[in-house]
Amino acid sequence: MILVVGLSACWQRTLFFDGFHPGEVNRARRIVETASGKGVNVARVLTTLGAKARVLTVAGGRRGELFRRALRADDVGARIVPVRGETRLCQTLVGGGGVTEVVEESVALRPSEVKAVFAAFAAELQRAEMLVLSGTVPRGCGDEFSARLARAAGKRGVPVVVDTQRVQLMGAVREGPTLVKINRAELVAATGKGGVGALMRLGAERVVISHGAKAVLAFDGRECWSVQPPQVKTLNPIGSGDSMLAGIVVGLRNGQSMKEAVQFGVVCGAANALTETPGVVRMVDVRRLLSRDGCADGIGSLLLASGLLGPV
Repeated sequence: MILVVGLSACWQRTLFFDGFHPGEVNRARRIVETASGKGVNVARVLTTLGAKARVLTVAGGRRGELFRRALRADDVGARIVPVRGETRLCQTLVGGGGVTEVVEESVALRPSEVKAVFAAFAAELQRAEMLVLSGTVPRGCGDEFSARLARAAGKRGVPVVVDTQRVQLMGAVREGPTLVKINRAELVAATGKGGVGALMRLGAERVVISHGAKAVLAFDGRECWSVQPPQVKTLNPIGSGDSMLAGIVVGLRNGQSMKEAVQFGVVCGAANALTETPGVVRMVDVRRLLSRDGCADGIGSLLLASGLLGPV
């Protein structure tokens, strides 16, 4: 089981407009609501790709109940720690040739709630074969939260994948994670001029750097690669980084090389951009993109021949 810890849960509203004009009245022609947050997005895509995944997160209030129901409807395995604070609302406005995000910050967790999260993590870690730390960490958890989880996993020999920010990122990196996924802005914010070298010197075995629709860079300490995402007609790009991470994790878990896993992940990120809501991929899109654009260096034909994705 792949355990995903992502406490930045949210209730996601995606509003679609024929045109969007700031400062004016804009009427949405369509609204879609779903459970989201980086950890949830990763777990949902892992599940779609056929991996056994479980997300550890928190939820509270009326939106928290909607969040729970949505995860059940999506068949996403979850350990949800109840909290007093209302689950945050995030809104994505799609229209006018662009996508705008309006994001609430997660509420701070109380000491008793943080204690409950650690207890739930200890129980879930017993069955985990891989740990993914995804998203921001709410106030109240402490600067060493991600490091503590990574350290506990390391003691059990469980590989750790990290996609978080700043102090949480740097703390987790010192525990020697198998993989760090980060975007270019976050890399600069965390390391300044240190860049990838700083992450590897601290303990990261591999680093993947995304940059929106531009080329993804990957490093394993010996080699580096640049993978260009396939060109698609984007509907909603939010969650593509999470979907890419899920694809990389599945590739590695299924015995692919680092290079092959990153190429597969990039295809999953592009597939997410073809859907309305974050952290959703359709297998028909993944297969099609692998056949059309994902065969660079043989990755598409290799994965399709392996039977991992079934017939095209």
